[in-house]
Amino acid sequence: MVLPRPASSRPVRARSAIGGAALVALTTGLLAAPAAQAVPTGAPVELATVSGTPWELAPIPGGGTFVVQRDGGIVRLDAQDKLVAGDALARTAIPRDVRKFLGLALAPDFATSRLAYLYVSVKTAENVPGDEVNGVNGIWRLKEQDGRFSVVGDGPVFNGIDSDGNHDGGRMVFGPDGALYVTTGDIHMPARPQDLNSLNGKILRLAAPASGPLTAPADNPFAAQGGNAQYVWSSGHRHPQGLAFDAAGRLWETEHGPTGEQHGDAYPGGNDKQGRDELNVITKGGNYGWPLVSGTETRPGTIAPVAVAGDSPAWAPGDVAVGADGSIYSPFLAGQELRRFDVRQGSVFAQASHVQNLGRLRVAVARGSDLLFTRDSSSGANILKVPLSAPTPGGSDAADVPATPGTGGGGGTGTTPAPAPVATPAAPATPSTSKIRSRTRSLARKVRTAADRLGRRRLEAGRTIVVRTTAPSVGRTTIELRLRSSRGTLLVRAKPRTTKSGTQRYAVRLGPTGRKRLRAASTRRIVVRVTHRPSSGASATTAVGLTVAKKRR
Repeated sequence: MVLPRPASSRPVRARSAIGGAALVALTTGLLAAPAAQAVPTGAPVELATVSGTPWELAPIPGGGTFVVQRDGGIVRLDAQDKLVAGDALARTAIPRDVRKFLGLALAPDFATSRLAYLYVSVKTAENVPGDEVNGVNGIWRLKEQDGRFSVVGDGPVFNGIDSDGNHDGGRMVFGPDGALYVTTGDIHMPARPQDLNSLNGKILRLAAPASGPLTAPADNPFAAQGGNAQYVWSSGHRHPQGLAFDAAGRLWETEHGPTGEQHGDAYPGGNDKQGRDELNVITKGGNYGWPLVSGTETRPGTIAPVAVAGDSPAWAPGDVAVGADGSIYSPFLAGQELRRFDVRQGSVFAQASHVQNLGRLRVAVARGSDLLFTRDSSSGANILKVPLSAPTPGGSDAADVPATPGTGGGGGTGTTPAPAPVATPAAPATPSTSKIRSRTRSLARKVRTAADRLGRRRLEAGRTIVVRTTAPSVGRTTIELRLRSSRGTLLVRAKPRTTKSGTQRYAVRLGPTGRKRLRAASTRRIVVRVTHRPSSGASATTAVGLTVAKKRR
């Protein structure tokens, strides 16, 4: 492993009101660059390899690190960064059908209380086929003893965050005010991020007493509204990934931008748009716009990112960490790099790319003078560290006046109230269920016809089935090819990309696994399964079969 040379820094545009200060991206022509920031130095050092995808790293006071594995389970590195045999917590400790372990936050007084909080995604009974909500996310209280966690109580201490198994959020961090901040995803439902009565598409702020359920602090921005709104700190989030406080009390967040999802005229932030991943400074009561806007787009009452990716290439940022120098670091999944953002007064004035060519990077956390990060790998996920050079005086935000969240500034600078939440626009009329089903059947037949024309030989060779059509309605459509039946072995799943003319284009192509399965199958029957999930109302699923001849041997 090597540490490639940093890419050249470049300015970032940002338009946002954070407290009383406007966040303006400063170019070198407007402001002379301050003294050099600390930077990653030397080659990354591999500490350990774990079997599951690491989704959280939590340094332990006194030495060591807890590692949360997404597929369920927590393991531990000792003070010498050696992997300790045996689970710190096994997924079987949660008496539910666990889908994922996500965020882990050690209590501020962990050194004495040994309490921690774990974000758990649980699968529930399947609803109508294709329905978005098929699980629930909750927060469980844990207690550590001798390097092992046990569950406190017989259930979650905060519950009711809906899940679709994908956009679940799940990052958690304690703030300087002692409150627990939690990210939640939009679960592909466009109305939720702008609906204060929904817990999805938000950053929540919770009081975490040593016993009993987590509660809503009285100074939360919407506490007076009661219901789910009382827990909301900020709204308008799509798929938030990272969360970290800096020395000045600002809350930084990374977030995935759109992938072309179709939510109609009422929610234009994602329609035919890609990339636009975000780095945000979170303010009390702030609305970050999704799905009304994305990227640098703004409308009254919304807050734009302080740094944003272009439409291509995407960043797909993972976690976010604040280095000892005050710079912001984020590992990128799609971008496959460690990005450094140099900041002053909450503005990003330069960026640089550091660790590259290691694959998908997911987690980052500052630990003393080191930065720990993780890499996804088919042969086992790696935990690595890279040292940071000594901070240079004048290159840090530490001299900024701290603003304690919940005391007016909400983690920003100054005490100007945050913009008022944007009212949720009325959704466009949804076609009748019968019309949606009719359009879904028509799409399935088009795919069947195109697949039949290609034939099995070409499908096995990886040729692409291309179909263009209009969307069944506002919502999300997926196409699957399966063996034998609509519930049979999956060969491929595809989603549409909307063209500039407004039509949807599906490119269905078997990957290596799908081609291998097709070659090995003796059946001649392939089923085309089309599922459409409207923004409201019942989903529609259609399955049509085709028979393809087995190639001659």
